[in-house]
Amino acid sequence: MNCWPTGSVDKSFGLSPSAATVLSLLWTLAAATVAFSDDGSAIDEVETEVQVAFESLVAASRALDMDRYLEHFDREHFVGLNSDGRTWQSLAELEPLVRGGFATTEAVLELHFPTVKISVIDAVTAVLVNEFEQTLLMNDGTTVQIAGGGAQVWSKRSGAWKLVSVSASQAPQSE
Repeated sequence: MNCWPTGSVDKSFGLSPSAATVLSLLWTLAAATVAFSDDGSAIDEVETEVQVAFESLVAASRALDMDRYLEHFDREHFVGLNSDGRTWQSLAELEPLVRGGFATTEAVLELHFPTVKISVIDAVTAVLVNEFEQTLLMNDGTTVQIAGGGAQVWSKRSGAWKLVSVSASQAPQSE
């Protein structure tokens, strides 16, 4: 028996092969969704893995370890949005900003996240939003305080959680 569409009508259900294929795909996606959200443990596992990846990113930032920091980004699929409204079309566009920032910073004196929320989309995609407060010691001896928020899209399609997109915002400066 040939199970590939041939253009004939499936007499048992009255569906054309293309309709049967679409219905089959929808059923497969629905079954995968039910399996993923069945008891919440898979969601909890993804959330934990993304939290660990985020903490690794933060540790690299605190250590001013640029190479380790950039390892958290998907070099092939990354795009992002800067706080000034301009986009990064690739990691190659973001990287000079990161390198410049790390090079002019002597130390991260404080980096605090009062809010971190992870929303699991599916087994390989999650969105993390955060608010942060940071105090930096610059190479010239001055200190800079920065506060704001960010959104990060994490993907595990390559076997490891990588950032495929980030967006940043800065809180208004207090006068």
